[in-house]
Amino acid sequence: MKLEELQNQFQSQLLAQNCQDADWISASSRGLTAEFRLSIYQNAYRVRLAETLLDTFEHTANYITEELFETLAYAYIEGHPSTNTNIGMYGQHFPDYLKQELPSCQEVFEVAMMDWLLRRAFDGADSPALTKPVLEEIVASGRGISHLKLVPTVCLTTQKWNSLDIWHAVNLDKEASTATKLREPMTVMVWRKETSPHFRSLSHIETKAVELLQSGQSIESLCEILSEQFPDLDIATEFGALLVRWLDDEILSSNVD
Repeated sequence: MKLEELQNQFQSQLLAQNCQDADWISASSRGLTAEFRLSIYQNAYRVRLAETLLDTFEHTANYITEELFETLAYAYIEGHPSTNTNIGMYGQHFPDYLKQELPSCQEVFEVAMMDWLLRRAFDGADSPALTKPVLEEIVASGRGISHLKLVPTVCLTTQKWNSLDIWHAVNLDKEASTATKLREPMTVMVWRKETSPHFRSLSHIETKAVELLQSGQSIESLCEILSEQFPDLDIATEFGALLVRWLDDEILSSNVD
């Protein structure tokens, strides 16, 4: 058997729920059958992925109980084989899977999304943040800035339930609040500041402003759109306040133009 054929055969048996053809495996000097020896790898593959899911979605597991989480995790593994050489990336579709499997507990999906986004922020791409001194230096030089860019780890997620309160309670080892639907959806921003993941809720105007930055709008265009959508607000003042907070939060990239 050629190496590529051997690898494909091993992978197909590894992903299968039951060993059906293991004749290509050498017999064991200890009397273990080929099927039994292959099943060790089958089980180890699933256990490792389940451990990865538990590590990534720790708050979710604590919220729904580890017993239920384990059942859902192993079921997810059967339908979602690992496709990335970085095992830390495994579980991208797990929140959606939970949403499908627990239709009456939609807050679980939102808690899982928080877990996923915070983990991705932790190991996301590096990018120097724009600081107030650097911005002042750019302005003083007369270069001017037409576009502001976000650091790569910035991500927005929408919550319709009190999932943020639930996540906080679980994080503090406290009893989680009863799931309650919010009066209106809330936007939460996740990013990494220095070496630590951060998150906070956003106002309507900040949500729109961040979305416009994500779409590549210029500062001028951003302010024009905000003026149209929030006619009762002084956009110059509002944008100035947002800029100060963004600099403090370190969500703006130093790569400006």
